[in-house]
Amino acid sequence: MAQYSIKDLENFTKIKAHTLRIWEQRYALLNPERTDTNIRLYSDRDLKKILNINLLYQNGLKISKIAKLTEKEIFDKAAELLLDDEVNGRDEINNFVEHILALNEDGIQESLKRITEKIGIERLYTEVLIPLLEKVGTLWQVDAISVSHEHFLSNILREYLITNISGIRNAAVAKGKVVLFLPEHEKHELSLLFYYFLLKKRGYDCFYLGQSVPMKDLRQFVKETQPDFLITSLIAEITTDDFTELMSDLTDLIQPNKIFVGGYQLAKHKLSIPKGVKVVQSIDDIVA
Repeated sequence: MAQYSIKDLENFTKIKAHTLRIWEQRYALLNPERTDTNIRLYSDRDLKKILNINLLYQNGLKISKIAKLTEKEIFDKAAELLLDDEVNGRDEINNFVEHILALNEDGIQESLKRITEKIGIERLYTEVLIPLLEKVGTLWQVDAISVSHEHFLSNILREYLITNISGIRNAAVAKGKVVLFLPEHEKHELSLLFYYFLLKKRGYDCFYLGQSVPMKDLRQFVKETQPDFLITSLIAEITTDDFTELMSDLTDLIQPNKIFVGGYQLAKHKLSIPKGVKVVQSIDDIVA
């Protein structure tokens, strides 16, 4: 079971540590474990509870009222908000959620193919899959979906993207060489696969190294292939020190303006991004 410091919770939830302490001390909404040196340690359950408390609070329920609810009532009320079709309502996304909950792989595959035929992979990813993954994350928050459900979906989406990538013929004359990789301890692959699809489709010679690539191996590969661009994505939590070290290592391998980095962690570490490194926030940032 994961354990989080109060600073971790502040980073995950964007709720100030001061506010979390008030919720704990004044309203007894949290009861974290403590180390021998009196440092608070929070569990996954605490993280979910905090997210749900904040959801209710942001939707107009006073914290004094929330404090009178049982944990089950907090989760149930949050679920009502998150599952409200008027708030979250896209039919396609809700259709996917039903298939995920039923572990219906055929239903997911059929929906992917149907939507792809209608609007293409690029719009499928940006208009359907990104909102779907965000909704799956919120459903985890209220115990409606487990980590196993998330992995089930991720593996289906991964295979679907790989199948479509393999169907793209290599360009007779490549526009340039691109190395796509995830650094050590990073396993969230879907964004990187989508970048791979975009670039291969547009005639680039792509070397896809995948998840959790050790820096020493990346260094050797770059030396051998001499790519024009390096592309990566950072979703999993990374400390400022590790982020800074990674950026330093990458800028030693290739010019900063040849490095493209996407993922949620960039907002957290934006002050540590070297000058010149390209931040990927949309398709245009990759294909331009």
